[in-house]
Amino acid sequence: RVLQLSNNQITDVSLEGLTNLELLNLSNNQITDVSLEGLTNLESLNLSNNQITDVSPLAKLTNLKGLVLSNNQITDVSPLARLTNLLGLDLSNNQITDVSPLAKLINLGQLYLSNNQITDVSLEGLTNLESLLLSDNQITDVSPLARLTNLNGLDLSNNQITDVSPLAKLTNLLGLGLSDNQITDVSPLAKLTNLLGLDLSDNQITDVSPLAKLINLGSLHLSNNQITDVSPVAKLTNLLVLYLNNNQITDVSPLAKLTNLYWLGLQSNPLSPPTCPISPPDKCQF
Repeated sequence: RVLQLSNNQITDVSLEGLTNLELLNLSNNQITDVSLEGLTNLESLNLSNNQITDVSPLAKLTNLKGLVLSNNQITDVSPLARLTNLLGLDLSNNQITDVSPLAKLINLGQLYLSNNQITDVSLEGLTNLESLLLSDNQITDVSPLARLTNLNGLDLSNNQITDVSPLAKLTNLLGLGLSDNQITDVSPLAKLTNLLGLDLSDNQITDVSPLAKLINLGSLHLSNNQITDVSPVAKLTNLLVLYLNNNQITDVSPLAKLTNLYWLGLQSNPLSPPTCPISPPDKCQF
């Protein structure tokens, strides 16, 4: 029922006789042709790190619950629209522009689409999603994600996002990645009070006062912004890790209240003299 063939130099997958297979791992090979249509009992298939362009033979594998196709050369995902039993799908590191065919996969809980060429995230029907990775794409509009209220993990880092207001409804989020965008206003994020981790580094943020309500945060990344006043952050007493590198901060004394911190990044700020507000001072990086 299980066949592990990863890390070989396989080019031809003539396995049509193995119709009882339920789990097949063919990752890290040199496969271009995925003629596996006879393996209709497959529930888990890993084809990551191959040279696949055409996924149409997979359309008949309707019992699949887990499918990994990361690190290939896939552009067209429309054949996957029939795989409605999928719970997890990894398509990261491909050349995908259009994700609309995936909108029919309503049972998906995990969807990984990082490092593609996606601009339109019309995935509003995937209301069972708990984890969605969309980093390293070309996304500007996140409004279709507003209905994905079961999300607890969302990564949108390295896109072209300016407006995060559609994310205000995603109150079940525990982790949110928004680094490397063009965000100035973080006030919509004030409602995401369940957040444990938030990355807003490499944006254009000056005012962090809306973040003062995110009292459950354990990790906050704010490096490479235009922040001057850190006093709102001083209310986040559960913080363990705080990165404020490369901002315009002159006074860090309010951060003395953050007694749970074990790491405070303050590099490249106009602090004179550089003084660690917490103890011991080796918790600070200047």
